[in-house]
Amino acid sequence: MIKSIIQSIKLHFLPKREFYGLYFDLLGFTPNRIDLYELALVHKSASVPCEDGAPMNNERLEFLGDAILGSIIADILYKYFPNKSEGFLTQIRSKIVSRESLNKLAVTIGLDKQVMSNVNLNNNKHIYGDAFEALIGAIFLDQGYSVTKTFIEDKIFRTHINIEEVVTVETNFKSKLIEWSQKNKKEVVFDTRENGLDKVMKLPVFVSEVEVEKNLLGKGIGASKKEAQQMAAKEALLRLEEPLVATA
Repeated sequence: MIKSIIQSIKLHFLPKREFYGLYFDLLGFTPNRIDLYELALVHKSASVPCEDGAPMNNERLEFLGDAILGSIIADILYKYFPNKSEGFLTQIRSKIVSRESLNKLAVTIGLDKQVMSNVNLNNNKHIYGDAFEALIGAIFLDQGYSVTKTFIEDKIFRTHINIEEVVTVETNFKSKLIEWSQKNKKEVVFDTRENGLDKVMKLPVFVSEVEVEKNLLGKGIGASKKEAQQMAAKEALLRLEEPLVATA
């Protein structure tokens, strides 16, 4: 309680109180390096030049945050589903950290109102998800892994992610890719084959590659042909920059 009061007093005398207040309410702590959090909200279209002329934006923080977020979500799911296979855990993690999911999450926690950008955000909503990943990168650099993990577990996973819904809602990436191919009159071919046995479960492992107009755009691995094709189609859609909208 006393610590919270002291943090609130410190917050009152900081410049940009409203902006910092957003972070205090969201994170539950006062950032040490507010410059990192400010940078996390700067899209490359609104880059600020450094003294040496190099552009400053959130791309590097996004890169770092993407890796940290994926690692922590994997740890959470590993413990949450102690008896599920690697393929299942990979699929659920992919749903949680998908661009569509992170975009919605960023809007939910109010990051969309703080992003600095010089592009039409209505047509580039992935920018919000990028900013969320950059925020994770900023927390990691400012507070370390333990605090970042606590933030994701308490403020994000338990508060904003309905894990049962994530499990039951199927995202059919293969159907979306086929729909895209028909709409754009492009040939899509899946090459799916068995590729040995899983070392632990001793079950077949399948590999699927998908070509669009004879160009390899996606490769997926799964415990079934369907799962492998879904993962391959997802990778292809990401390269084609198609929105991955989950549908029941």
